Amino acid sequence: MIKQTDTKKNIFFDDGTFKITVNVSKCRKCSYCIQICPAKAIKLGKDSIKIFLERCIFCGSCITACPQHALGYESAIEKVKELLSENEKTVACIDPAFPAMHDIGSARQLVTALKSVGFKEVWEGAFGAELISQQYRKLLIDGTDKTLISSFCPVVVFYIQKYLTQLIPNIAPVVSPMIAIGRVARAIKGPDWRIVYITPCLAHIKEVAAPEVAGAIDDVITFRDVKQLFDSRGIQSNTLPETDFDGPRPFLGRVISIVGGLYRSTGAHFDILMDEITGTYGHRRVIGALKQLASGRIKAKFFDFVYCSGCVDGPFTDTELSVLGRRQLVIRYAKDEMSRQDVSKVIAELDSFEHIDLHRDFLNMEERLPTPTEEEIKDILKKIDKLPPNHNMDCRACGYLTCRDKAIAVAQGIAEAEYCLPYLLEQSKKIYQQLKKSHNQLKMSHQELEQAQAHLLRTEKLASIGQLSAGVAHEINNPLGTIMIYAHLLLKGMDKDDPRIEDIELIIGEANRAKEIVQGLLSFARETKLRQGLMNVSDLLEDVLSLVINQSLFHNIRIEKSFVQDMPIIVADETKLKQVFLNIILNAAQAMEGNGKLTISTIIDKKHIKVKIQDTGPGIPPENMGKLFSPFFTTKEKGTGLGLAISYGIVERHGGKIDVDSELGKGSTFIISLPISIDEEDEKFKRHLNKLSSQNKITGRKNYGQKN
Repeated sequence: MIKQTDTKKNIFFDDGTFKITVNVSKCRKCSYCIQICPAKAIKLGKDSIKIFLERCIFCGSCITACPQHALGYESAIEKVKELLSENEKTVACIDPAFPAMHDIGSARQLVTALKSVGFKEVWEGAFGAELISQQYRKLLIDGTDKTLISSFCPVVVFYIQKYLTQLIPNIAPVVSPMIAIGRVARAIKGPDWRIVYITPCLAHIKEVAAPEVAGAIDDVITFRDVKQLFDSRGIQSNTLPETDFDGPRPFLGRVISIVGGLYRSTGAHFDILMDEITGTYGHRRVIGALKQLASGRIKAKFFDFVYCSGCVDGPFTDTELSVLGRRQLVIRYAKDEMSRQDVSKVIAELDSFEHIDLHRDFLNMEERLPTPTEEEIKDILKKIDKLPPNHNMDCRACGYLTCRDKAIAVAQGIAEAEYCLPYLLEQSKKIYQQLKKSHNQLKMSHQELEQAQAHLLRTEKLASIGQLSAGVAHEINNPLGTIMIYAHLLLKGMDKDDPRIEDIELIIGEANRAKEIVQGLLSFARETKLRQGLMNVSDLLEDVLSLVINQSLFHNIRIEKSFVQDMPIIVADETKLKQVFLNIILNAAQAMEGNGKLTISTIIDKKHIKVKIQDTGPGIPPENMGKLFSPFFTTKEKGTGLGLAISYGIVERHGGKIDVDSELGKGSTFIISLPISIDEEDEKFKRHLNKLSSQNKITGRKNYGQKN
């Protein structure tokens, strides 16, 4: 039973004999481990990956390949340390790939280092390879009716036991070199000695727990564990003196850790070029060949499959050196050792261990998942928008070769549908667009709220000023009338050549100017009732232009018009709006000092008519933009500062608004927006007016009455 234990930092997956850890803080859920796992024993979950140990073949690829170093295994090194401190009867058996640890010094320096940490004896595990080579020689010479698959690589054996169980009878009934050397050591040293195997292979840790080979090896640690043990004790093996190995000595078995080593150790007459004896290495080639063998597409007498590129490429060898470099180190060591040996003595020693049982059976550990229906597969592909032929990208980012393989894994419960990179990117894009739309809506609402707040403040300000202005105008009007009456009386009673006439005329002129200001104050303060009727904005603009076009101020101003055809009829007070347009057009002409271009255009925008009045004057300074519609603010020498304030009030009372856009040196644009909406009675009248207008080309509505 697989147990999963979670902590804040790690997740542990434990089947009782083997434990893999996942560091949650390091795991980025990149799915790389899923891509390289040949057994699809890893699932990408919400918070971290999940490992199905019952499906695992213990190749170690996920641990060594993880870019974040988030995966690990529970090493037996602490148990071995305790064993070394308590028991002097401990044998270290080193895998034949050990020369590939290039930074350990010589082989015999490694022996010294291992003995310095507490091992009583150090054996070459290659002697186990020597023994099983003799078994393979017998099998091949004696012959057999069925195809044989080497049992040398435990990863390949686990894969067959779980996923290609029809090939279990084809596995050579021979133990691995590790189990062979363990049984030899157990036979020589007795049951009270503890045997530790040192390996570059993760699968050996799981292999020793198999019931078919139980008892041969007590504990397994990796090359990585040994280096960490040396570092923790401050041991530099390459500086130590040399010590000879203990136990029986191997010969050609030393090369079994490189590709083709099993053939060579079996005997010179077994050549890889023989068609009946073949093999391959590397996980993709091996898995592919096994599947072809199971389907009958390839045939041979004997297949030697090695999951890695030889044991020198095991997950816990030194990866700083290339596989070729590691292979050369093993070969050099083997040649050097064999040159010192007497072959006859080696053969005699091998014969002395003929009684060692090297036979093994293999249990069926089949991991069968449910086969989903085509309908289920299509439903999953549809969910992640990967239905063929147009959307099945087969990008492999999820760890599966095809979108269909991913859908099958989802249906089998070993993958999550949502963890598909293109699908997630598309969903993220949609979410981004929705957020962007919501952001824009929120931004528009915020702007509208700001405008409404500014409008409310301006309205309250104008109302307060209006009340004040009404009171002031009323109080000034009476004394101003008295001044004008008596000034005229004085003027009337003077002789034509009286030098005081000029002074009296100045008094009358200034009094009239004051009267105009007071009249402006009253106009601003009094919200006279609008005399609304149906009107055409384009026609009204034509009327306004006809009033100003002949004035001297406009002689050097080029006027451009762009009015919408079939302008909708609106309900408005023509006199008041004429005052607004006239005021803004005159301001524009004055700003250009009678020389420039005036552009007047109309736009229909949803439920509003917009009138744009654009000049080519000097523009409005930024510091004055917020004061434009404030009463009494003016930049003119003799202006009252009431024109735009009155215009703003008129447009506002029509349910519209005035906006201003200005850039220094380029001019200003005033935009007057007026609502188009009218009631049912006005709609009937408007249709009647449009009908008459099309027949008689009428340009206004003066002959058709006004709506009060």
